[in-house]
Amino acid sequence: MYNFLLSLLKKNKEFYKILKYFKNIILFKRNFIKRNSSEIEKIINNIENESYFEFKKKNFLKNLDKKSTVGVLEINNSCNINCVMCDTKSSSRQKKLMDLNLCEKSVREMKLEGINSVLLHTIGDPLANVKLKDYLKILRNYNIQAGISTNGLMLDKHLETLIEYFDICSNIRFSIDGVKKETYEKIRVGGNFNKLLENLELAEKKLKPYGYEILIDCVVTKDNFDELGDFIVFFKKYINYPYKNMHFNFMNSLSPNNNYFLKNNVIEERTTKNFYCNFASKLTPYVLVDGRVSACCRDYDGSLVVDNINNTKISKMSKNQGFKKLQNTHLNQTENINSYDLCKSCYEVDTRYGLLWNKTISMMLFKHPNNNAKFYQEILNELLFTLKNFEKHNFKIFLNKYSLI
Repeated sequence: MYNFLLSLLKKNKEFYKILKYFKNIILFKRNFIKRNSSEIEKIINNIENESYFEFKKKNFLKNLDKKSTVGVLEINNSCNINCVMCDTKSSSRQKKLMDLNLCEKSVREMKLEGINSVLLHTIGDPLANVKLKDYLKILRNYNIQAGISTNGLMLDKHLETLIEYFDICSNIRFSIDGVKKETYEKIRVGGNFNKLLENLELAEKKLKPYGYEILIDCVVTKDNFDELGDFIVFFKKYINYPYKNMHFNFMNSLSPNNNYFLKNNVIEERTTKNFYCNFASKLTPYVLVDGRVSACCRDYDGSLVVDNINNTKISKMSKNQGFKKLQNTHLNQTENINSYDLCKSCYEVDTRYGLLWNKTISMMLFKHPNNNAKFYQEILNELLFTLKNFEKHNFKIFLNKYSLI
């Protein structure tokens, strides 16, 4: 019912824009400081009182076998570029587009299971799919909302489609990892910085006025850390609300080859094996292009496939022997985890420090929206140092110094 009403509202562009403005400026902004400050305090206390191992185990058990309201539909597993941190070209799975009948079966199954939104990306970029419109049409028929994450380099090829299907896809996230041409093109191998800027201008002129919410994500590495201040000043003009729609994420070991991750991780002091993986706790269905269902977004070779939507229903997949074996391996932390090559090589930054990092940056952009690049860079330099050498007292001194709490 919610998605149906939402799609109706979106068909009245001006009315929907007024509602979005009310939600973001009146409701979201009013509660932002209070909520963010409270969450920062909780995370600080949790770091003081629990090891990351204990924290992950508690959350694993809390989410054990919970039904997901979000699904992932891999409409294509191809990408037009080959970023150094994800290295999609190393995937051994056959590159193809999802059959439209398979897409409809998958969407129907998800709808029956209470899934009300889907992500259209795994290791591929959905804008690299020439049939994007056909998949969005299927989603519209089932009133399922879609989220698109893209490098943005092919936005111009789908601009009219995105406008036409605004009722089921109203936000788009651009993944950008450099504000300088040389940095961007070093990280996003095969990308063209000038083309990116052209498409960002298109998004601002054509999508934003229509009601689209524009987000920008940046993966933080040693290659781009020193220019994050410049990144904020340059790119925030494209975003509706930078304090909530601009994110700087610590790099995790997404690619099976960890070489770039190991050399360019900016916070190795807080990096650990991915204990009690949340993907193994509850099954978020990653329906791959061929109908096989994986438990993980990192499944480059299909080794974490736990079922096949061609043969069974989504409702039965979390009870499948393949998924239960993976789940019990993580739950009991047995040596059998070494039989899963992708799990064995999976590392992540302690998610609590990642949350502190991003929530603190959000507070910075909320309280200091119009400062210069040097100001932002100084705060980010000090924030990273404080997280690397974390002590509760010192972190609070840092927050008070810049009026961030």
